[in-house]
Amino acid sequence: MREKRPTVRDIAQDAGVSIATVSRFLNQDYSAMSDATKRRINEVVTERGYVNQKARAERTVAVVIPTLTDPFFAMTVETVSDDLTAAGFSVQLCLTHDSLEEEQRIIRSLLIPAVAGIVYMSTVTSKENCYEMLKAKGKPFVVLDSYLSEYNVPALAFSNGVYGMYNVTKSLLELGHRRIAYLSGLRYGMFENHRYQGYVNALLDAGIAVNPKLARFLGFSMADGISAFRDLRASGEAFTAVICESDQLAAGVYRVCAQEGVSIPGDLSVVGFNNSVVAEMLAPPLTSMDQRMDLLSEKAVRMLQQQINGESLTNRVEKIEPMLVARDSIRSLLTAPERT
Repeated sequence: MREKRPTVRDIAQDAGVSIATVSRFLNQDYSAMSDATKRRINEVVTERGYVNQKARAERTVAVVIPTLTDPFFAMTVETVSDDLTAAGFSVQLCLTHDSLEEEQRIIRSLLIPAVAGIVYMSTVTSKENCYEMLKAKGKPFVVLDSYLSEYNVPALAFSNGVYGMYNVTKSLLELGHRRIAYLSGLRYGMFENHRYQGYVNALLDAGIAVNPKLARFLGFSMADGISAFRDLRASGEAFTAVICESDQLAAGVYRVCAQEGVSIPGDLSVVGFNNSVVAEMLAPPLTSMDQRMDLLSEKAVRMLQQQINGESLTNRVEKIEPMLVARDSIRSLLTAPERT
């Protein structure tokens, strides 16, 4: 016969306190409760194996993310999950597969008391989103480095794409590159692409006209990189460097270069974005912009905790400056001065 699960009444009886006192303890209301009483109740709870279902449910946070096939998102999930676990939350992982319909379905399913909050990362290329649905229900959530970050959300942690891409482009310009191609997953004009704007600003500040024929907007995968780079080479436009908005795109560029005998960095300098595990696996290792997901995750989890606890947010928006990690995929075109 299955052993009966202990109830609040059982805990109160064994601990020699009232049911109301046990209830307050389980809800973490320790006002006017002595340390001795707390220890006694905790000992009984542990001995009897009592599970506080309400507290356990309310400590669940859903992480909504597009995919795990991209190493950057896999790295993001691992980092965010570690930070949530350290903060005492259990984690529910939800994959949207880059589908607005799936994203909406998932968000609707999470609007229940059992989910305390949501870490939300979207790559859906549409101005439609689930933010208003979440705000209408009063569900605590934080948006993490999403492309639709211009929307009014209660909490946002993101990497400063303008700053990052400006510095990537500036670094190549300082090495003597003037014709720099650009591969992105977003079609410029659908909505504001902050990273592309950083690239444009750096060129203009250097007095270089922006050539739209050197830009391709297709997707973020390796296959997208292969297609976009082949199309770029077939255009006949000359370029000495290419900036990719993801390391996966850069991997596609590497594949085409290997097939067509293009040397990296001898014939072409390549820079990626995200500094994922892919960057170190490529040969030569890829120079890439690190979005510093460790800091983004830390700030996102803290903002979510503040909302869940009913606290006022210290900062509603947390902006992190990414950092360029230089490796062996770029070279200088400048002629070294002769020694005298």
